[in-house]
Amino acid sequence: MIPGLYTYVATALVAGAVAATGAWQVQGWRLGNEINGIKAQQAADSAKAQVDTRAKELAFNQKLQDAQNEATKRETKLRADAATARRTADGLRGTLYEFRASLPSASTSALIARADTAAELLGACVGEYRAVAEAADRHAGDALMLQQAWPK
Repeated sequence: MIPGLYTYVATALVAGAVAATGAWQVQGWRLGNEINGIKAQQAADSAKAQVDTRAKELAFNQKLQDAQNEATKRETKLRADAATARRTADGLRGTLYEFRASLPSASTSALIARADTAAELLGACVGEYRAVAEAADRHAGDALMLQQAWPK
């Protein structure tokens, strides 16, 4: 009976080996599918992240371009305003030279009237200079506040 026992044992070992190999193969397929699923999910997540990042980059670049365009428009307007101010100042300079040239031949009452007008003009200029200085100080304070509040 021993030879039959060895046959059963050998058969059992072969059957166990076949079962283990089959189980190993089934687990390999199952885990391979899981790994492929994880890789596919990671690839999809990566693609979505790239699309999102690109959209954010495009939005940022559009904001930057808009800001640069607005700055260019402001610069153009400032240059035009400065040119207008220069032309006005040149005209005033000519008026002042004419005023000075007419002083020696003017009467006392005319000189007093001209001095009063000049004093009023200077007072108006002082008021405007003060308003411009206050606006510039407020602007500088706002710019500093924005720089300090900007996320780092």
